[in-house]
Amino acid sequence: GWGGWWFWDPVENASFMPWLVGTALIHSLAATEKRGVFKAWTVLLAVFSFSLSLLGTFLVRSGVLTSVHAFASDPARGLFILVFLALVVGGSLLLYAWRAPAIRSLGGFELVSREAGLLLNNILLVVTAATILLGTLYPLVIDALGLGKLSVGPPYFNTVFIPLTAPLAVLVGIGALTRWKRDHLGRLLRTLGPVFALALALGLAWPLSMAHYAPAAAIGAVLGLWAMFSAAQGLWARTRPTQRWRDLCATPGSVWGMSLAHFGLGIFIIGLAFTSSYTIEKDLRMSAGDSYQIGDYTYRFDGVSDRRGPNYLSQTGTVTVLKGVRTAAVLKPEKRVYLVQRMPMTEAGIDAGFTRDLYVALGEPLADGNSWAVRLYYKPYVRWIWLGPLVMVLGGIFAAGDRRYRILRRAVPADLPGATAGQG
Repeated sequence: GWGGWWFWDPVENASFMPWLVGTALIHSLAATEKRGVFKAWTVLLAVFSFSLSLLGTFLVRSGVLTSVHAFASDPARGLFILVFLALVVGGSLLLYAWRAPAIRSLGGFELVSREAGLLLNNILLVVTAATILLGTLYPLVIDALGLGKLSVGPPYFNTVFIPLTAPLAVLVGIGALTRWKRDHLGRLLRTLGPVFALALALGLAWPLSMAHYAPAAAIGAVLGLWAMFSAAQGLWARTRPTQRWRDLCATPGSVWGMSLAHFGLGIFIIGLAFTSSYTIEKDLRMSAGDSYQIGDYTYRFDGVSDRRGPNYLSQTGTVTVLKGVRTAAVLKPEKRVYLVQRMPMTEAGIDAGFTRDLYVALGEPLADGNSWAVRLYYKPYVRWIWLGPLVMVLGGIFAAGDRRYRILRRAVPADLPGATAGQG
């Protein structure tokens, strides 16, 4: 991700939409399993989630869109996928329309309850997926109707995505600690008030450690810490003062999974906010001995040397990164040409850190023969964008290992034929 981690590319969107609806499905299933509500809605979410997966396959494989991530341009294969998509979606919706009246939810719930929070969560996730679907397919529809060509890019997606997902981060902290069926605002305020105050104080102070104060980073830090602290509070609230460790060990895997997923989401939000607010990229003309300062780091270009690899020829640059008088890293960006296919490739020099990554990409030699085009990157907290989803995956593993989902081996009844075969 040294060139960027998200571009709202149509293929990226095609993989993101099923994830959003699938996340809504997981939360709806929790309410259906626990309280018997949202049954018909849960089935519909399952249909939509699978349908969007097929739609993504069609977009990627058919060649109807142009993207660096598209895998193939095969109209025949695309037509097959489109027909299959129509059969699956049409058949599923017809079956749903036929059987939905027989699917009845049990019980009710108050406005202040976990069910209400999960319902709002579902609405926001589905509306977000719908807005992304609109932005992804609208140019294709306009082109197919012969009305011209247009592009829907980051300005649209950022404008509609952020206002819809910011409330989700708030709900993450509230919903996990809200009781089923009925709860009271007073209890929630007593439980979550100190958590929110701590997240607010630390989140607003965090950007003070950076080169300048970015309000967007502060908001992201508050939301991320809120999700992390509330997830930890949810686990802590399930324990008794005299046996914290024992109660934590006895906590069901599904609860651990939920808490880890929400904690990972908080890490991701912080990484997203700080990377977006403080990333610095510079395209420079540099000769041996030239330096350029970005924040606390000074990048010194020491020149380029030729090197031969096992199956390629390389022009390798050397860039020394200084922090004050101390050498923070020595980066080796390369321009490679592979011998068989004669394919040029750029290999960035990367120094990874927990709170920042430093990248250097080597461009082309310039006309004077002594200078090179060099791109310098400073990306704070970009690793948190990947760390957060890894924690979420760990949460999924914990949830999948919950005792309720284990398949127990049943003993074969002794009176069945062959049950005692081989004994004796």
